[in-house]
Amino acid sequence: MLRALRIKDLAIIDELNLEFIEGFAVFTGETGAGKSIIVDALDLITGGRGSSDIVRDGCEETVVEGIFDKIDKIGLHNKLSRYGIETDSDELIIRRSINRNGRNRLYINGTLSTISVLNDISSRLIDIHGQHEHQTLLRKESHCEYLDAFGKLSDMKNMVAGKYQIINELQIRLNKIEENVRGKKEKEELLQFQLSEIKGASIRAGEDRELVEERNILSNSQNLSALSHEAYSILYENDESVISSLGKVEDLLTEIAGIDEKMGEAADMTRTSSVSLKEVSDIIRRFKDNIRYDPERLESVTGRIYLLDRLKKKYGMTIEDILTCQERVEKDLESIGYSDQEVQAIREEMEKVLNDAGSLATELSDCRRGAALRFEKEIWDELSHLSMDNTKFVINIEGVPLSQNGIDSVEFMIANMNEEPRQLARVASGGELSRIVLAIKSRLSSMDSGSTLIFDEVDAGIGGGVAEEVGMRLKYLSHDNQVFCVTHLPQIAAMADSHFYVEKVVSGDRVVTKVKKLDKEERVEEISRMLGGRDMTKTAMKYAAEMIERTALNSHKS
Repeated sequence: MLRALRIKDLAIIDELNLEFIEGFAVFTGETGAGKSIIVDALDLITGGRGSSDIVRDGCEETVVEGIFDKIDKIGLHNKLSRYGIETDSDELIIRRSINRNGRNRLYINGTLSTISVLNDISSRLIDIHGQHEHQTLLRKESHCEYLDAFGKLSDMKNMVAGKYQIINELQIRLNKIEENVRGKKEKEELLQFQLSEIKGASIRAGEDRELVEERNILSNSQNLSALSHEAYSILYENDESVISSLGKVEDLLTEIAGIDEKMGEAADMTRTSSVSLKEVSDIIRRFKDNIRYDPERLESVTGRIYLLDRLKKKYGMTIEDILTCQERVEKDLESIGYSDQEVQAIREEMEKVLNDAGSLATELSDCRRGAALRFEKEIWDELSHLSMDNTKFVINIEGVPLSQNGIDSVEFMIANMNEEPRQLARVASGGELSRIVLAIKSRLSSMDSGSTLIFDEVDAGIGGGVAEEVGMRLKYLSHDNQVFCVTHLPQIAAMADSHFYVEKVVSGDRVVTKVKKLDKEERVEEISRMLGGRDMTKTAMKYAAEMIERTALNSHKS
């Protein structure tokens, strides 16, 4: 429940410090006194929109702080822990500031937080009904929850949700296995391609060096032929060839050695050189005779070298690296193993769980439709007591794909006389909407146990006995919840456990809104004013006192 509220520099409020108790509280005052600003402040600490135009003139920032206790009753501790917010006690403090530049700062138990976190947390703290947007019952996603609570179908829905969770878990497992299989198959395809590419090349060690040498010769064959022919001619074929001339030198030296033995060694050396040169000429001859200009072979060798270079870029720097890579690929292929049996087993299990979930969801849907008819009837009855005899409450249920909520989309709708049902959020007036919400909440009060419910404009367009009916239902709701109501009706105000009076006063040269908690005598005066205006007669005062006493007695009896 909300135990305290602090407001500083919001609109025409300079500073307010309010404390609250359990039960039913009302805010009354003249029109325009600023009662709606209190509701606006509560809206801010529940995640409502805040802008710089709410900052009081002449001030730098607006600050709103709410202190809540008994948060364990509404199960907030676990949710706060998930957001990293410490909760050493059963107390929660929400502080929000908005400066002149429109910058928001939000702290939850002293921890800097975000609006999205606040929206999530505050959904169980405060529920505002009236002209404000922060209304749980206006959110379609909550309607199924309310219907299930009315029909006591939560256990059955939890069973469906459990099956749905199993389906999701199986789907996650299946996705992982299928992804793993796909990965293995892709790897296998890659390895097979690599092996095929390497084997298809039929490479051998040292081949690249041989090919480079051959390409060098083939590409220079014409030049090599010309050079070798010339060398052979100089050495052997010409009339003045080196070998022929050397033979003549040998004859001359032999003749000289016959005269002078000292030249015998020179003659021998010349003879040896002649033999060596004849061997060289034979090598040259064989070389030139084997030279062929072969463009086709050159093209083939060049292509082969290109292929080997490409394989080197992919699989290794050398032929030996490529062959090593081939061995590794072959081993990797042997190690790859996968089976479709596990995939098939999971799919069969999923089908079984889906069938079970479908049967449960169908049963749940049938129960919901039956509960919807009963719920509609009870809400129609409630609305008739709230001066809305011509308003029909309709629950629209449509089939949807299986989810954790089953196979139903549930939406609360309203139909006026001779009109088609409309979405609850499209009800024209805030007063009508508040009474519809009040009717629904009255039938589901235990579901919101521990929350703080705010009703603004709930008394719009009603009076007399209807006002008393509204007050009784607000009082009834306050047995399980803390209830705030902004009202102009004395019949409602008389039923409150605590009464706050809102008024505008002049402070210095400015008008400010003040809020005062009324004592017993002040309550009598305020309700007397609400009955008869500013002229508070003894009769009005007496009637106001009797109203308070009567409602207190009736409340005690109930």
